[in-house]
Amino acid sequence: MVSPESVTSDSENIIRNAGTYLSKFEGVASSWQGTSHDSLANQCTSFKADMEKVGEQLASFAEAAKLYKEYEDVKKKYNDTINTYNNSVRFSGDQDLINQYKTTIDELETKKDEYPPKIQAALSKAGSFKLSATALASTATSTAATATTDANGNIVVTGEGGQFIPDDMKGVYGHITIDGKTFTIYNQSQISGWGQCCNRAAAASIASAYASYSGESVDVAHQSKNGLGSNQNVTNSYFNKFGLSANVNRINGSYDKVKSDIVNQLSQGNYVMFDLDHSNVHGQSGQKWTSSRHWLSLLDIKKVGNDYAVFVSDSGHRGSTKDYGYGTGWYSINEFTGQKIASYTVVSENGKRTT
Repeated sequence: MVSPESVTSDSENIIRNAGTYLSKFEGVASSWQGTSHDSLANQCTSFKADMEKVGEQLASFAEAAKLYKEYEDVKKKYNDTINTYNNSVRFSGDQDLINQYKTTIDELETKKDEYPPKIQAALSKAGSFKLSATALASTATSTAATATTDANGNIVVTGEGGQFIPDDMKGVYGHITIDGKTFTIYNQSQISGWGQCCNRAAAASIASAYASYSGESVDVAHQSKNGLGSNQNVTNSYFNKFGLSANVNRINGSYDKVKSDIVNQLSQGNYVMFDLDHSNVHGQSGQKWTSSRHWLSLLDIKKVGNDYAVFVSDSGHRGSTKDYGYGTGWYSINEFTGQKIASYTVVSENGKRTT
């Protein structure tokens, strides 16, 4: 995670420079008046306001980074206290000491659980203002946003909602808030034992929005009993830990056969995972998705004209390219037309329809 201090400094610099920018223009007011002056003055004032909002966003992001560091400290103390209790205190026979540790563990757990919603709120505030729709062509927003295509056919998402926020924490690409739930997009190559486990990363990106603490979806995926070995199909034993269920391996064939079902499932608020089974897979956008085979998750859908755009969660893979070095972003529903899918899984909250 970036340093809160450095982000705060950048925020202050942006706001300060925005004021300096406007004052330099106002310095020519005595020698330049008229319609063109007034028009440019309005543009400068608007630009200053926009830059100040960006500064405020950075301040919110700095707050999120600060909270995250505090959360990590509390979580470490919580885990260390539990380990000490389990390894020695519980066998000490000292009831006062045992009760003291139990009280401390309860207090730390309560404190630890207070951080995730605060962090999410700060991240949401950080992404609430968008300086340029063009600059956000490769980022995601919540369902309150709209999607269009630019002159080159790229998906552009505009409007209010959570912005995809990159994160340089090891094993993570970033976070995206959709319908009030924050999903983490993982970097599989930086997670121990996950070099070929894009299935784990694709599943974990969905489960992360339903996890009780940062990293839980990764921790649970590491447990062999959950059936997430390298290149294996995912199972309910993993998703059930998060109040989710998986309808596994519904097809082994063309992406085009499931395209209409993808629209149906995502429109219901469900999620879709599939395993691309071609070598050197290039999508309709030109994005190279994999040199061999690769699991992806689809988290959201938007209407674009008479068709749809889907938000693709990509954990990175040998040969994949785009933006931050992975393929995460909005794509046409036709991105994978003509590709073969080895397996297809629908993930839903328990009790939701998946038909």
